[in-house]
Amino acid sequence: MEIIMEQFLKEKKPVIKLLNFSILMMSSIFFFSCATREEQEINELMNAVFEWELSRGEEVIVFAEAEENWQIPWLDACTAEGLLSLESDFRPKVSFKDVFTEVDAEKICREGKQAFQFQQDMFPAGVKVSSEKGRYDSLSKAFYTAIGAPERIELDMKLKKYMSYKTISKPVFLQDYRYAFLYMAEEGSHLSVFKKENGKWVHYFTSTMILV
Repeated sequence: MEIIMEQFLKEKKPVIKLLNFSILMMSSIFFFSCATREEQEINELMNAVFEWELSRGEEVIVFAEAEENWQIPWLDACTAEGLLSLESDFRPKVSFKDVFTEVDAEKICREGKQAFQFQQDMFPAGVKVSSEKGRYDSLSKAFYTAIGAPERIELDMKLKKYMSYKTISKPVFLQDYRYAFLYMAEEGSHLSVFKKENGKWVHYFTSTMILV
């Protein structure tokens, strides 16, 4: 009986291996799909975010570390009420409150300030991801605390390297990926909203906080 059972298992072994492999693959595909929905959306969103610069052949460099400390200058903290009071830069004016609910605004304040690390494969070809945000932040802090000091000139020269670098926050997707919110520091600070139309992200409106 033992010999027969051993022979049976030997014959079925390739089938069992194949079955186990198939189950593992299906589980991996399911997990991968669930785990990367946000990453896939970020990748598609970044195509829209940098479409204009890339179409002009411009160099685009983005810090890998997402900006966590963005703020609305005239508010002490990010609040749903504060966000919902904002509107677009240009006419026809679009108000945040006409697009987002209070729950949406709370999610923006919460998730938009989370730590996040951008990966190179989240961006289209032509966008370079830089890991030098820590150095940039350190130089900026030293520059603004060295007012009147001789070393401020040297710090200013070092900071010029980063003038074209872009700092962005962790994107926040809202209303089942119908809208996307993003903070960006580029010649000032801006809060941008993107909308998905026909399966593609397009720029909807921007509210500028500071121009430099």
